[in-house]
Amino acid sequence: MKADIEQFQREGAVVLRGVFRDWIEPLREGFEQNLAAPSAFAIENVGSGEGGRFFEDYCNWQRIPAFKDFVLNSPAAAIAGALMQSRQVQVFHEHILVKEPGTSKPTPWHQDLPYYCVDGLQT
Repeated sequence: MKADIEQFQREGAVVLRGVFRDWIEPLREGFEQNLAAPSAFAIENVGSGEGGRFFEDYCNWQRIPAFKDFVLNSPAAAIAGALMQSRQVQVFHEHILVKEPGTSKPTPWHQDLPYYCVDGLQT
């Protein structure tokens, strides 16, 4: 893990293979539950006459048991804390995106910094 922390500190990203292997199936089930019962934030971004599907929804981790279990009981927080060398981490929100192959609607470029209250960012 020391090498992973050093790489993250140096490059801002690291690949950690297999650490969430046991969480894939429960999260897949939560994902299907989210698709079957979207929240008030859900959007179908493809209009009539456009091909494919481009669905998004967010802020469901407290509503969908599999997501809540992942946030509270997976190693994600401990891993994030170790990589960032922080004693505290916080879930800001989760975001589900489904863009099927062949969907004609382009994905717009955007960045979230002006919209979210995140302190301590370096530019």
